[in-house]
Amino acid sequence: MTASTSRPRRLAVAILGATGAVGQTFIRCLRNHPWFEVTELAASERSAGKRYADATRWLEGELTGEPADRHVLPCDPRVI
Repeated sequence: MTASTSRPRRLAVAILGATGAVGQTFIRCLRNHPWFEVTELAASERSAGKRYADATRWLEGELTGEPADRHVLPCDPRVI
């Protein structure tokens, strides 16, 4: 693979505690990151199974794009 023909594959990451302030900051910082791709969002049992947009009160302005429709997983390392 050469730099001129394709980009290297980004590393998949999961964000634990995704509905909290720190999790939201990670989502914002990793959006369009060249090395990492957020593939899973996990939070407490109260949020698990809901759409991310329904499970969180977004603190970073307006929640737009792909994370809003992603479903939240339970924060259990056996599931992720």
